[in-house]
Amino acid sequence: MKIKITGANIVTLIAALTALVGMIIYIVTSVTGYLAVSAVNPWPIICTAACMVLLLAAAFMGGKLTSVMTDLMIAAGFIMLLVSFCFFVMGRVNLAADVYFIPVNYPEAEATALHISIVGAVFYLLSLIMLIVEGFRKKA
Repeated sequence: MKIKITGANIVTLIAALTALVGMIIYIVTSVTGYLAVSAVNPWPIICTAACMVLLLAAAFMGGKLTSVMTDLMIAAGFIMLLVSFCFFVMGRVNLAADVYFIPVNYPEAEATALHISIVGAVFYLLSLIMLIVEGFRKKA
């Protein structure tokens, strides 16, 4: 089986790649530094992995699936990614509150974890934007 990357699936692959980067940043910030002592919420990891499976299947099996089925897989991936993004951001609200709204005596590791988490959230947003673009792209 030969896998061919075409213009039709490049947007979906970019969305999957940026989601992967966002998930890696979520895992790294959750298990190291300031947040190492807190429990890791598994839902962003599970939902992002499910999203990536759906997106990769939609990208590489696009010729074998109907356009409706491909669109449903992309929409389901978008919903999974949105859930991941919400859990990621909601898990970092306390960090943002301590660093930006109560800026007294917070450890430097807390600010570092927050700023790295902001980068991860941006990658999730980029992935969501790419899926929105994919949803409105003209199908061949």
